Amino acid sequence: IVTKSVTVVPVWIKYNKISDKEKILWINPGMAFGTGSHPTTRMCLEYIDELVKEGDSVVDLGCGSGILSIAALILGAKDAIAVDIDPIAETIAYENAALNGIGKDRYTVLTGDVLTDSALREKIEAKRYPIVTANIVASVIIALAPYAAKLLEEGGKFITSGIIDTREDEVVAALTAAGLSILEIRRGGDWRAILAEKRA
Repeated sequence: IVTKSVTVVPVWIKYNKISDKEKILWINPGMAFGTGSHPTTRMCLEYIDELVKEGDSVVDLGCGSGILSIAALILGAKDAIAVDIDPIAETIAYENAALNGIGKDRYTVLTGDVLTDSALREKIEAKRYPIVTANIVASVIIALAPYAAKLLEEGGKFITSGIIDTREDEVVAALTAAGLSILEIRRGGDWRAILAEKRA
């Protein structure tokens, strides 16, 4: 079991629910990153479990296998946009969504670099979001911080991980400079997950 509500199960394993409240997230990671076993993914999933509310819209920057955005959808999010620089991730994220009964009516996966692709940014920026996630690496999170802040509605939460312990202070400084308040830092071995909020 990965979080309080969500159990991530690879498709090749037979698994039966332990309770009615448990939500199964079926995954076939393929060649994209994200099975739920890495501390960074697990910490992000814990935050998503705690924060996603029925009807939320979510953006996942650097989606890999799609695990974070799909988790948000099975926890009650209305819709999600997932973005990755790797075209393989688009195929795999859609396949993983389908494994969980989620179609393109609720789930949009886009390929490209939000830092350089203005057409891609326009598609995502059509509205503001209560939750944005990014489980990537510290240097990319630092570069993404102003954009993540732009995507968030007031009081919206930025869930980010993939941060090695030695770069925690740099990431905190970048998020703060982008107008985000640090609410909590979680630690999993050498890794950090940061929960930040857009200040009103």
